[in-house]
Amino acid sequence: MLDLLLIPAALLLAFALGAVRRGEHRLHGHLMTAAFTFIGLRVLLHPRALRPQHFALWLATLGLAGTTLLLGRKALAWREARSTQTVYPRVHRTMGALTLIGLALTTLVWLLRNRT
Repeated sequence: MLDLLLIPAALLLAFALGAVRRGEHRLHGHLMTAAFTFIGLRVLLHPRALRPQHFALWLATLGLAGTTLLLGRKALAWREARSTQTVYPRVHRTMGALTLIGLALTTLVWLLRNRT
């Protein structure tokens, strides 16, 4: 039943990617943080159902997402001319792509797990 928490997280991710395509970078950050929170709640609410391998995979994905969020703050500072570091937007974009790939693989492993 807690797997249903992945549905709003997926919707938030879709809306966040749409927001960044429209140039609404601050909204993108808020939506991504909300999606991160939903996924974190899913992992924390039912740890007994997670095998150690799945738990480690989810924690690695959440760590990657957290790093991407922190890099996103730096990239936003550059976009709003509060920073002169031009490397952050590229690194954030690369980490975001890696995070989405990791999240997709982790979700696939989670949904295809053996429930016996």
